[in-house]
Amino acid sequence: MLSRLLGALVRAFLVVIVVAAPAFLLPNVSVASQEISLIVGGIAASFTLFEYASTHPGLIDFRFAPPYNRVRFMAFATQVISLVFLCRATEGDDAFAADVLNLADQAVAMMQFPLSPVNIAAEMIAAGEDEFFITLIKRAAALSFIITFLSLAFFAVLLWLFRWPVGRRDFNLWINLPTFEPGYGRDVERRLYRDGMINVFVGLAFLYLLPVLISRASGWFDPSVLINYQPLVWGATFWAFVAGSLVIRGAAILKVSWLVKRTRSP
Repeated sequence: MLSRLLGALVRAFLVVIVVAAPAFLLPNVSVASQEISLIVGGIAASFTLFEYASTHPGLIDFRFAPPYNRVRFMAFATQVISLVFLCRATEGDDAFAADVLNLADQAVAMMQFPLSPVNIAAEMIAAGEDEFFITLIKRAAALSFIITFLSLAFFAVLLWLFRWPVGRRDFNLWINLPTFEPGYGRDVERRLYRDGMINVFVGLAFLYLLPVLISRASGWFDPSVLINYQPLVWGATFWAFVAGSLVIRGAAILKVSWLVKRTRSP
């Protein structure tokens, strides 16, 4: 009980740190923005604390099958911190600013291929803007996308080389997928496969659809607001993290579906 509570407190503290980091590390951020970031971080931390301090499943998938959620949180935290230091480097606030910008430019160069989501995001969001804004969008999108890709690759290794979640004796389908409706027989296997494929396809489509929707949302959202560093950090993180999380969730569900099918096979 005590170890579970301490673990939940540590997780909640880390959530607050990551959510509030942009407001306190980025230049020219108002006190009101810092206060709002602390409030949002406190809400997210409270949800994390209640979820992980409880002995019963809530809303978080695979809570009892680490390191699924740890991989996602590490990807989220790495994206936020990396984008914060990219923005600081753009302003020349750090001694290692040139190294950060060089790393971002290398990430942009790696994303130069047909139908690159980074290029599409830059073309859709920064169309008609000045070169500085286009470069900033490309750097932020490329860094965020590559971090997401690396998290996907790492999770793929966990899935197939380390045999997640087979190695966990306490793995239980119903407590690790609390929002999945129970069924009987082959229906469980079919619905797991369907949900897994939907998550993967929606995650991949999200990378391309979100920039298109933003570019078409005239009157609702002005893309030039991303020239401000806080919206840029959270926008780029949201774009890549949501897509990566959906693909990771889909891959995990497909693995569980495959295990159920294998178990039922004669």
